[in-house]
Formats: sequence, C-alpha cells, structure tokens
Amino acid sequence: MGICWNCGKDITLKEEEVKCDNCSHIVNYPCYYCKEWFSIYNEETEEKIDQCAVCGYYPCPKCGTCEENCLREVWQEEINKILAPEINYSNTPCLQIKINKILKFIEEIKISHDKKTCPKGVPITYAKNRIKTCIARMKGYRIKSDGDLQKFNERVEEILDKELGEQLTITSSREEGSYGQEYRDVFNYCICEGILKKQKVTKIIDGIEMQIEIYRRVNRGQCEQLDLKDIIFKKCYRCKKEYPLDSPLEYCDCYTYKKGKNEGHFPTLRIKLSNKNTCQLNRNLFEKDGESKTT
Repeated sequence: MGICWNCGKDITLKEEEVKCDNCSHIVNYPCYYCKEWFSIYNEETEEKIDQCAVCGYYPCPKCGTCEENCLREVWQEEINKILAPEINYSNTPCLQIKINKILKFIEEIKISHDKKTCPKGVPITYAKNRIKTCIARMKGYRIKSDGDLQKFNERVEEILDKELGEQLTITSSREEGSYGQEYRDVFNYCICEGILKKQKVTKIIDGIEMQIEIYRRVNRGQCEQLDLKDIIFKKCYRCKKEYPLDSPLEYCDCYTYKKGKNEGHFPTLRIKLSNKNTCQLNRNLFEKDGESKTT
C-alpha cells in the first residue's frame, strides 16, 4: 500500500503485484530513516519484499526501517524490558528470536482487530477495498448474474429516491432474512458519492440509552478523495499491455499461439481490477474507533 512514487496515486498491491496499474511503473519508496530509495521488487531473486504487518509499509532492505512511527519498535522495546531489562537485546540473538515471535503474534492479533474509519465514517476496509469492488460490479465485473448487478443498482436508486434529510438504518433497510451486508456495501458507497451522511445518535431502547448509527440522505457531492477513473480495464497477460475497458478489441496482437487448442489465435484480453485505490485519502488520516470529525 502507499503512494506511487511516479504518478502520486494511492494504491494497494495484491500479493503478486509490483507495478502501479495507474502508470505501470514498478513501485519504489524512499526510506525515511536512511533516505535511500528502494524497489519493492528484487530483480535478482525475482521476489517481492514483504510488508510490515503492523504499519503496512515496506521495510527498507538497507536499514530494515518501515514507517517512521511504526508501533513495532515500541512493542519491541517494551517486550525487551519485560523479558530481560538488564540485557541489550541487540546483542543477544536468542532473545531477539523470541521477541520476534512475540511481535509476530501481536501483529496477527492487531490485523484482525484494528478498525479505522475516514473522517466521513467509512471503514478503511470499505474505502480501500470493498467499495472499489462494488463500483467494479456496477460496471459488470465478476458478477454472478445480471440480477446481482441489477440489485446493487436498485438499492442505490432506493436511496436516491429518499427525501433529503430522511434517516435510514441498515436494519430497517435490509431485506428480511438477510444480514444486510449488501446494504452496508451500498450505504458506504453512497457516503463516498455524497448522497448519505453517517451519524451516531442516542436512543432509548428497552429503557437503556444506546448509541446507534444512522444514515441521513444528503446532497453533498462526491468526496474529493474518490478516484473512479479506470477502475477496471482490459489487459493482455502475455505482454502486460493494457487497454481501456470500452476498447472494442478482444485480443492482443503481441503473439500468435503456435500449438494447442489456441493455435493460430491471438491471446484473449482479460478484465482486470486496478490496484489503484478508489479512495486516495492517506491511510494515516483514517481514525480509530470511528471517531469522525465530520459535522
């Protein structure tokens, strides 16, 4: 994850990816500590560097540093104080191995529990992943049937038909017998589009004061951090050349199969979901515990 050094777009790479889909350059980063630039792809070993599981940044191959304020360093110091306060862990390899195992365990717990939202209240998992998938589905990408596409669009239309100021909740909107996940997708997408606003209100339920989330119909305009350009496109997986989704081309002329069932044919272009994030807000600006500053 992070900002592409070449085009400045916020991206999230899949496990096997090393290039930015927006500009097609291999991703590079400057190390904040030693100031050296490094590539996330090692051409000699043909392997990608693993991200730090705590902060999500790629560690510098030269000095091993990831994000400037990565909590992993704090955890390491505290664990060392508890396990062996009188020993310098940097000079004791066996102790360092044990500390690394503890850190790995903490990282796994943190990944499953860390929840953040943008200032408008959209969870980071939606902002950086699920909403992009939803938008792609609206364009027909990987839908199980035309009915899936139609349902998503119908739910968006339902919200657009609401009067400005009208309040909605996931519970009241979801279909009977469902868990409402489809509506969570739609509601968060609508926040990004500026047609819903997420708020917390206090209500008395069965004599108990509780805070619940509501969504108010608004007309604020699309979020300035939303980037919908080229969410999906056509790609030749042989020569890696990319084509616009609306291109009439179905094949790439880079190669002709010499044998097999495709003998004499060109490679078929496939539809690819871009690794560029639809939400360009810096991850550091997402807030913990959903404490939105938006009024």
